[in-house]
Amino acid sequence: MKIKNLTFWMMALMFSSCSYEFELNDINAREKIVLYCMPCADKDTTLIQLSRSVPVSNKGELQKGIPDAGINFTVNGKEQPVYWNENATSSLPARCYYVLGRYNEADKVDIKASADGLPSVSSETVLPSSFPLKKVDMKLKREIDTKLQFLVTFQDNADTEDYYGIRVVRRCIYTSTSDNEVTDIEYHDIEFEVGDEPLLYNKSGLNSAFDLSNDFYQNLYIWSDERIRGKEYILRLKTYYSPDYVSMWDGSNYKYSYKVYLYKLSRELFCYLKSVNDVKNNDLGHKGLAPIRSHYSNVENGIGVVGGCQITETEWMDNVSTDIN
Repeated sequence: MKIKNLTFWMMALMFSSCSYEFELNDINAREKIVLYCMPCADKDTTLIQLSRSVPVSNKGELQKGIPDAGINFTVNGKEQPVYWNENATSSLPARCYYVLGRYNEADKVDIKASADGLPSVSSETVLPSSFPLKKVDMKLKREIDTKLQFLVTFQDNADTEDYYGIRVVRRCIYTSTSDNEVTDIEYHDIEFEVGDEPLLYNKSGLNSAFDLSNDFYQNLYIWSDERIRGKEYILRLKTYYSPDYVSMWDGSNYKYSYKVYLYKLSRELFCYLKSVNDVKNNDLGHKGLAPIRSHYSNVENGIGVVGGCQITETEWMDNVSTDIN
């Protein structure tokens, strides 16, 4: 799983989470530009996705892409060329804009976009520093069922407000030797149990009393440094354990390994992802017993988010053996 594909996965997450504009004060609200952009430090391609919002009073589906939009994209005040991509390729989704060039932490990105019949929009973000990783370990945790636990040690910066994320992918390599050797590889995002991790266990009040949802959208687990400002911390996450397996009948086997993706997020991107989680976990709101939550946006005159990130990934980590205590 290459990092560029991970960037597109993040864009898909953001783009799919907002399709309708709902304004109680103006049921006949005009269409607006929906803008999503996630510049990532040290990556050579930045995607920009534009669409038109669909007011609640109108019928229709969100149409991806505005091919004739005017886009001004600057990095530290210097304008960058913006290109349009019509058809999907191995490295770009269909009907999107993109910018070529590598950017670094602390670079300031400004975007302005305009399209016929729609109010112009603007937004900005600053690319964050890298994830302050010290080490990643895996071990087995003996409970009623054996769990696989990830321990991520990192050092928070006391002088800044920092926002983090983690996503782990499990790879299964299946090899059959019954006839000719055949190998199949599958990838799955890991869903963690977070009850033992105070930075991620967010239930309180009614949510805790009634055991309501504490899910993280697309298994991207995010947190801020509010509780650990300036400290070294070990993040503890556990999931079900899948031991490597060799069939005693035909010698076919399943071998597992893991890759950890660690995110440093801008405040804007963190606020947006947190709002997505809040909407998803608003069980009482879905039943009409609490206010309906809305998605965070930092796009002036429009909808969406422009937020920076920097991603650190490990090598593939071999599975833990049951012989290890």
